[in-house]
Amino acid sequence: MTSAIRVRRSATAQDAAYNAAAWVAARAITSIERTGRFVWAVSGGSTPTVFLESLAAHEQVDWSAVHLFQVDERVAPAGSRDRNDTVIRERFVARHPLVRYHPIPVEADGERDALADHLTELEQLAGTPARLDLIQLGLGDDGHTASLFPNDPALEATTDLAVSAEYKGTRRWTMTAPLINRAHERLFLVTGTEKDEALGLLAAGDPGIPGSLITEDQTFLATDRQIPGFSPKPW
Repeated sequence: MTSAIRVRRSATAQDAAYNAAAWVAARAITSIERTGRFVWAVSGGSTPTVFLESLAAHEQVDWSAVHLFQVDERVAPAGSRDRNDTVIRERFVARHPLVRYHPIPVEADGERDALADHLTELEQLAGTPARLDLIQLGLGDDGHTASLFPNDPALEATTDLAVSAEYKGTRRWTMTAPLINRAHERLFLVTGTEKDEALGLLAAGDPGIPGSLITEDQTFLATDRQIPGFSPKPW
C-alpha cells in the first residue's frame, strides 16, 4: 500500500531544508494575498534550523502578516539551548522582528491556566476549533512527531494542547494530533540515515509509531532519503 503523503526528495539534507523553505514561503504569500495573514507552527531540531535560516531569506513575504506558533517546547529556562524558542528567536525572529511570534509559555506559573490562555490566543487567530494554515513537523528515530512519544498519555489527548510525560529528562508542551490534523496542510521535514526506519514505518502507516497519527491528506514530506512506499507524485 502506498502512502498518500506527497514527497519531494532532494540530494542533501541542506537542499531538502532549502526546498521546504521555498515551498512554505510560497504558501505564506498565497495565504496573505487571500486572507491577509498566514498562521503556522514550526517544530525544533537541527534540520529545521537550516530551514528557518533559509526561510528568513525570502524577503518577498510580508512578514508583518505572519503569525508563528511553536508545535512543541521543552520545559526549561528562557535562553536554554534545550529550548526550541532559543533557536527560533536567533535564526528567524531576529531577522524579521515584525513577525507576530507566539511562543509556548512554558515558564508561566499555573500550567493549566497557561495552556488555556495559549489555546485562546491560537483560536483568536485560527478559529474555534483552531485550524492553522500550515504545521511543520519532524520525525524522530523512534517515530515520534511534535512531542508525541511512544506510549505517552498525550497520544490519547482530545484537547488541542497537552503536556507530555518526561522524555529524555524533560517534560514538554505540545500540539496534539487533533489540532495538527485539522490544519489546512502539514509538512514533514525529515533528513538523515537514522530516520530511514521511522520513515519506512510512516510510509506503511504503522500504528505503532506516533507519526502515523497524522493524517496523510494534504500532508507533504521534504527529505533526502529514498524510502519505498511513499506516493511518487511530487509537489
